[in-house]
Amino acid sequence: MADSDKSQAAKLGLMGLIALCVSAMVGSGVFDLPKNMSMEAGLTAQIISWVVTGIGIWFIAQMFVILSDVKPDLTAGLYKYAQVGFGSFSGFFTAWAYFVCECAANAAYAVLTMSTLDYFFPGTFTGGNNWPSVIGASIITWAITALVLRGVEVSSKVQQVATVVMLAVVCVFIVTVIAHFNFHTFTLNANATHTISSVSDKALGSVTHQVMNTMMVTLWLFGGIEGAVVMSGKARNVKQVPTATITGFIICLVMYALVGTLSLGAYSYGQLANMTSPSTAYILTNLWHSNLGRDVITVALLFAVFSSWISWIQMLAELPQHAAKEDGSFPKKFAETNKSGTPAFSIIVATIVIEVIILIAHFDESAYQMLLTIVGVMTIPPYLFSAMYLIKISLPNSNEFPTDTKHRQWAGLTMGILAFAYIIFMAFSANIKYTLISFIFYAAGIPLYMWARHQHGKQIFTKGETIFAIVIVLVAIYGIYDLIH
Repeated sequence: MADSDKSQAAKLGLMGLIALCVSAMVGSGVFDLPKNMSMEAGLTAQIISWVVTGIGIWFIAQMFVILSDVKPDLTAGLYKYAQVGFGSFSGFFTAWAYFVCECAANAAYAVLTMSTLDYFFPGTFTGGNNWPSVIGASIITWAITALVLRGVEVSSKVQQVATVVMLAVVCVFIVTVIAHFNFHTFTLNANATHTISSVSDKALGSVTHQVMNTMMVTLWLFGGIEGAVVMSGKARNVKQVPTATITGFIICLVMYALVGTLSLGAYSYGQLANMTSPSTAYILTNLWHSNLGRDVITVALLFAVFSSWISWIQMLAELPQHAAKEDGSFPKKFAETNKSGTPAFSIIVATIVIEVIILIAHFDESAYQMLLTIVGVMTIPPYLFSAMYLIKISLPNSNEFPTDTKHRQWAGLTMGILAFAYIIFMAFSANIKYTLISFIFYAAGIPLYMWARHQHGKQIFTKGETIFAIVIVLVAIYGIYDLIH
């Protein structure tokens, strides 16, 4: 086989890109959706929440579709959109935010994995962050890193198998709840405004209040929708990126909505809210009248977590590599690749960071929830820069929007504005405490950027970038002050 043929074979096809998107989005969230949604809302509010979230994430998905179509040469996606549109420091800021938050995501997966394994070894991995858990998580982390270092072809095959297993189990769950669906149970106290002690229902306030409470549950379920865009440089055909993005979005939206709402046909929202996690396991165990239900969900959850773990390690290393290679915003070592074309140094550094976070998590009882919240908050800047870049190139006086694509310039502007508005809504839905913490992480990356620019012999900051950096540092200082007090 010629070298060019080998190179193409080692890249991601359409199914690999779709598996990447789906596995990056799903993680473990789907397996506790019934409980998480029912703790905040009844049937009516849940349906409205899925509609609002579906529309908002559709804007973001379409934003990435348009950008990947009109700018197919920007193969690093989020990083390049920020760097080309707003300068080197903005590009670094995006890549650094993505790098740190996905390291935290993988550390969260490590904690969750060990906590799940405690079901098979009761008392051994309690909480997912005791010392046996730290040791086990470290072994698994480095094993997955070794797999990813073998190249996207090998890791993509494992990822596709894991994604298929996860989707198959979710389908079994959906079929089961449909078979036990009761319309009276489904519609009972639909607005969740009454207390019905016989089914453990509590009044949850107005429907509007319930919808707002569920947004924090639904918003972050779609983190990873940009997976195919980030990995477009590893795609066999860049033109398949839009198809993979939209397909992954539709699969996840339908899956989430069905798992969340159909469960209300088998149990009231009050009963679901009081179930142990993961609630899907408890539901299958009861409906099947067998512990096999919990076993099936537990195994599927592990497959889903491993699949997402692989996705995020691939994706988080991609942006620093491009930043180091193309713009000098990261130190030169981050541009190095091994014989499989994998950014080896970037992945090793990421794994070390993940390892440190796993160790820190040992001392925090609520580490998993804290990590997930920070991950959600830190995905906002990369999305925001992408939306602003689409708006910038779509303005009437811009000549950066190509005329030979299927997308019209006015459509790009409209979608950019809608995506921008929804991302701002996401930001306001986040807890201010974690927003301030995220700025501490942003500020910590500034010395790395300054070192990299000096190493590459390039100007460190422009006047505008200096102001941007100062604002980040000031907010970070306030964040530290807020944490102390």
